[in-house]
Amino acid sequence: MSEKKEVSRRSFIQATAAGASTLALGISQRVLGANDEVILGMIGTGGRGQSLLKRLTRVPHVRVAALCDLREERVNQAGQIFEDAKKYIQFEELLEKEKLDGCIVATEVGNHAKCVIPVLESGLHCFSEKPMDCTVEKVDAIVKAARQAKGIYQVGFQRRYAPAFVDGIGQIHAGIIGDVTIMQGHWHWPWQVGGWVADVDMSGGEIVEQACHHMDVMSWVKQGKPPVKCVAVGHITRPNPGSNEHNSEDQSAVTFLWDDGTIFSYTHMFYLADHFQSEQLVVHGKKGGVDLREGMFYPREGQGEAKRIAEKVPDWEYGTLEELIAFADHIRKGEKSRSNQETGRVSTLMSLMARKAMYERETKTFDPKVVTWEDLGSTT
Repeated sequence: MSEKKEVSRRSFIQATAAGASTLALGISQRVLGANDEVILGMIGTGGRGQSLLKRLTRVPHVRVAALCDLREERVNQAGQIFEDAKKYIQFEELLEKEKLDGCIVATEVGNHAKCVIPVLESGLHCFSEKPMDCTVEKVDAIVKAARQAKGIYQVGFQRRYAPAFVDGIGQIHAGIIGDVTIMQGHWHWPWQVGGWVADVDMSGGEIVEQACHHMDVMSWVKQGKPPVKCVAVGHITRPNPGSNEHNSEDQSAVTFLWDDGTIFSYTHMFYLADHFQSEQLVVHGKKGGVDLREGMFYPREGQGEAKRIAEKVPDWEYGTLEELIAFADHIRKGEKSRSNQETGRVSTLMSLMARKAMYERETKTFDPKVVTWEDLGSTT
C-alpha cells in the first residue's frame, strides 16, 4: 500500500471520483454458474464496511479481493477479515486494476453517488448502502446510471430480504387487513449521534440516514406508490450542537399522506433515556392491523382471532446477511434485485421529502412546512 496520506474524507472522494469517471465503459461480465465464486471489492471500510465484511465471510462462494478507504488504519483493520485482499486508498485505482464481479459501497451517504456511478459505468455490479444519497439531484443521477448499466444495482434496505417482513407484507398485500388506512412507526434510540452522521450535508440528517429504513418498509406496503404530501417537524436536543457540521435533528415527527387517503405517522428520536429504546412498525386496515416487528395480525372486534403470520424480528440488523447472500445470487443469475434503483428511489425521496418539510438547507434552520412530491423536483 502507498505511503499514508493526510487527506480529508471529502477531498479523498472528490479527488478520486474524477478519475473513476474516465475508466473504460462496458467491461464484459463473467458468466457465473450457481456455485461459482463471486469476486467483490469494498469501497469504504469504516464501521459499516467492516460490519458487512464480517457478514460476507458467512456468504457461500464469495471472496472480497480488494479493499479501499482513505484511512490506512481502516483498510488494515478490514484486511484482518479478508487477509488476501489488496488494499487501496484511491478507489479508481481499485476499479482499474482489479478483475471483479462487483463492488460494495459503504462510504458516507453524501459520497454514495461519487462512488456508485463509476462502479456502474465500469460494468460492475454494485451494492450500495442505504439511502441512495442525500440530495435529489444525486439520487436522480444514480437512478439514471443504474437504468443504463449492464450490472445489477442493489440498495442496502435489508428488510426487503428479511423473512419476517417478506411474510408480513406479503400477507398485507394478500388482503389480510383489507384496504390500508393508516401506518404507524417509531424508532427511538439512546445514542447521541456525531461525526459525519450529524452533518446534514453528508448524511441528510437522521430522518434520511436512518429513518429511510422505515420509509422503505412503508413504501413497500404501498407497493412503490409515493405519497403526495408530507409535513414534518424536528429539532436538536443534544449538548453543544452549534457546529455547522453537527446540524442534524435528533428528534423528529413526520406525517405522510397518499392520494387514496392512507396516512403514515412516524417519530424518529435519538438521545433519549435508555428505558425508551424501541422500534415499531404497524399497518392498520379495514379488517385489522399487522405488527410487522412482532409478526402478528390483530383483527378488528368481531372479525376473528389474533394470529401469528410471520416470525418476530430479532434485531434491527435483521436481513443484512440475507441481502448479501441475495446480492451474490443476483449476480450469478443476472436478475434484478428486489431493492433496486426504482424501489430505492421512492424510499430515499420519501426521506428527503421529510427533510425538506422540516429543515431549510440554505439557512440551516428548522422551518416546518407542507411539501408535495412534486416539490422535490426529481427528474426520474
